[in-house]
Amino acid sequence: TQDELMIHKGPVRCLCVSKDGSLLISGSSDQTICITNVVTAPECPTYLRLTESDSGMLSGVCISYDNSVIVATATSGSIFLYDPTTPKPLGTHYDAHDMGANACDITLHDDRNLLATVGADYLAKLWYVDNYKLLPYTTLSGHSGQLLCCKFHLLDQSKLLLFTGSYDKTIIIWSVESGEKLHQSICHSSFIYSIALHEDQLVTCSSDKTVKVWGVGSGKTRTISVIPTSTQETLTEWESKQVNNWLSRLLPDHPPTELTGQDLATIELDELIDSLECGEEKDKARLKQSVCLLRAFGGIPNEFLCPISMEIMTDPVVMTDGHTYERSNITEWLSAGNCRSPFTNATLSAKSIVFWVCASFKAKFLFTF
Repeated sequence: TQDELMIHKGPVRCLCVSKDGSLLISGSSDQTICITNVVTAPECPTYLRLTESDSGMLSGVCISYDNSVIVATATSGSIFLYDPTTPKPLGTHYDAHDMGANACDITLHDDRNLLATVGADYLAKLWYVDNYKLLPYTTLSGHSGQLLCCKFHLLDQSKLLLFTGSYDKTIIIWSVESGEKLHQSICHSSFIYSIALHEDQLVTCSSDKTVKVWGVGSGKTRTISVIPTSTQETLTEWESKQVNNWLSRLLPDHPPTELTGQDLATIELDELIDSLECGEEKDKARLKQSVCLLRAFGGIPNEFLCPISMEIMTDPVVMTDGHTYERSNITEWLSAGNCRSPFTNATLSAKSIVFWVCASFKAKFLFTF
């Protein structure tokens, strides 16, 4: 079955599950952390909040083995420590990472809670958590790009490892005991956004649209399989719903159709346009151009999707980070007090929209898709 929990007012950016499987911890851009007991009370979540003075956005959450401590990282570089029953943090470590903290994980080490955090400063930092305070353990340096994810792993029930993934497209395996870099591999052709571990398998996912499964042994990795992924279905996979969604963006007043993506891809072009019964010649010309581009691309290119909502942009604008966003989404992002790029986490040199995408782009693509 598929259960849908509407528990945040903003986009959910990070989550974790407690070691006993009873608690789901989610963090949102609305500055809240939600604790949901999925076993006994899934409809009665409790909420934790960032400090009002912190301008960052939640980037990572984790929970200790005994469910007594919840840790959250923020794009401001701060780390927050909570008792799950108290809405405000009992401990805050400001500026733990220059330029922002991106992810965290926690484990037991010598019967103490050991926290790992990674950030835009290219560093992984390990801390002991003691009475809601952070005590520095060690700092690990080896990546050539900001770190996006981290996970602890106990190898052979004896050797504690830390895995980190980065913008530099590599995974590094670290020995927690010595701080030594045991292994580094270029695992993807683009940024590595998330990693997970189970027994002797490592799973990595990247903006290169692949998920890779690796075998882990003796502190090294070996490829087991590659699972290609895509955020968009190809044109021939579209059902009538997707066709009508595309058609309503192109011609808002056009009535629904029963055509599928397979029809758009295979029916002779003039016959297809006639079957859609567009009265205006300009609408027919726009429709014909759109179908030609859909056939050429095999669907809607990812470049036409807003990085925040992953929906087709209809009013795209470019920010100082060089990336294009839907105007309403990036405006909401800036209005929430964020000063960093939602795509790269780099500081925006100006908290305003730099320029609008040129009219020719809109004429060619926005009217098309």
